[in-house]
Amino acid sequence: MLVLAVILGVYKFDNYLKRQAAYKKAQNVKAAQASVTLIEGWDNDQIADYLQSKNIVSAKDFLSAVKNFDAADYPILPRQAKGSLEGFIFPDTYFIPQNAPSGTSISNLIIAKALDNFSKKITPAMLSQAKAGGMDLYKIITLASIIEKESKGDAAERATISGIFYNRLSAGLPLQSDATVDFITKKNSPSASSADLQIDSPYNTYKYAGLPPGPICNPSLSSITAALYPQSTDYMYFLTDPQTGRAVFAKTYDEQVANKQKYLK
Repeated sequence: MLVLAVILGVYKFDNYLKRQAAYKKAQNVKAAQASVTLIEGWDNDQIADYLQSKNIVSAKDFLSAVKNFDAADYPILPRQAKGSLEGFIFPDTYFIPQNAPSGTSISNLIIAKALDNFSKKITPAMLSQAKAGGMDLYKIITLASIIEKESKGDAAERATISGIFYNRLSAGLPLQSDATVDFITKKNSPSASSADLQIDSPYNTYKYAGLPPGPICNPSLSSITAALYPQSTDYMYFLTDPQTGRAVFAKTYDEQVANKQKYLK
């Protein structure tokens, strides 16, 4: 019995050592990785600043990597996305090794993980829906990026805002999105100033009808879904109530003016 007890004791101790070694290995792997969380609605400049603030890579190096990234392995990426990737760096949390493998860089690893994630999120059904709605993926992501910036509400609110933008596109009316003007000025203001609205840029959707040339941020799946499946609506205008952060909708210009007087004074 004594011999059996000794054998069992040795066996348990050996298992304990194995568990400890496995735990230590897992801790070391975790310690050798950095967690980066890319927030929905950030543009590439904001991502670059964030990565620099976490001492992952310099903002300059990340933006250079974005510009020069070889996207040949991502056939889902529209041609227009290459050289910028704005709108396609999918927001999520990623674990990045602190030391990049030979022949690559930390910036390229982050970009690749985000593009892999984007490629998985965009399904063939979504691509078919875009085509059925007379849009391509680049236009959908562009619209989704505006919805992302214009709404922090739920899926229903985003779908209604999407419906309004579709209504305005169909009518040949400017989208009149303050978020696109902010993309030009790099401000983060709820409403563009009268001077900002005069800026001559294709991203100024007060001056130019239709979608801007490309995405203004990296949108969430919720906003992409809203862009693909807009809510049918009679609304043509909306504004954001600064007190609640929720959208207030209007069918006519007069209603929109009344809402401005009520909510924006």
